[in-house]
Amino acid sequence: MRIPICPLPIDRAKIVAKRFYGLAEPLVKMSPKLKFQLTQAGFELDEREYMSIAVFSSLFISFLTFLPLVIFISGVSSPARGFSIAFPAALFMAFATLFYIRKYPSLLIQRHVRDIERNLLFALRHFYIQVKSGVSIFDAMTSVAAGDYGAVSQEFKLAIRRINSGTSMESVLEDVALKNPSKFFRRTIWQISNGIKAGSDISSLLHAVVDSISAEQRIAIRKYGSQLNPLTLVYMMVAVVMPSLGVTFLLVMSSFSGLVISETMFWMILALLGIFQFMFVGIIKSKRPNLI
Repeated sequence: MRIPICPLPIDRAKIVAKRFYGLAEPLVKMSPKLKFQLTQAGFELDEREYMSIAVFSSLFISFLTFLPLVIFISGVSSPARGFSIAFPAALFMAFATLFYIRKYPSLLIQRHVRDIERNLLFALRHFYIQVKSGVSIFDAMTSVAAGDYGAVSQEFKLAIRRINSGTSMESVLEDVALKNPSKFFRRTIWQISNGIKAGSDISSLLHAVVDSISAEQRIAIRKYGSQLNPLTLVYMMVAVVMPSLGVTFLLVMSSFSGLVISETMFWMILALLGIFQFMFVGIIKSKRPNLI
């Protein structure tokens, strides 16, 4: 797996980043959850190595920002002006790169959770039908792994591979559940593992799990629908009513007070509306359930 913005592959970046362990230590202490996030995101790095690579990448990007700006602005204006502009820009790029790489495991985890929870219910129904019809648990897992269920199939493929290598099914399922970021998937796999240990009827257990997840997904959809109503009202007020009434008010005021309304003001209003709509779409996406 490659780290974004890092100029080198991970193997080479780990060697170069050893020189930045001292700078990375305080950042590691400020990120107590980083080790667990790296495990769930699939990185084979410890937290110190990862933050050292982040420090190295941020310094590299800041240098690439600083040098061309200094050369260009110094040629157009003066070296002092070039330094005064390039240094803050390079500093900003360094912090932005460091922040993005630090948050990258969380972004990967969120994408992985969305993919899993979007396909989990269909995969469990497939699993349930297989077990209910008399297929063994291992063969049912193999059938789900061969299905087109996105990240769920990938998780089962990894589990099947480890079981075939000689590891017991219970320990493999527990390890898969521990490393998976989705609470629904973890809960399901733990229940299957506990059911295997206790010798319970896995088909009835799966039926109860499917019903439970279906009910929770229906609740999540209703909750999402109820949140859309006030958000729609806010959108109508800010993006439709306020601009229309605001422009009308400005025109009326200009006719009475002699206020000059320039074309720039209308472009500013349009730009603000564009920014608001972009932010509004982001809010809607952030509140959307993973199953949609």
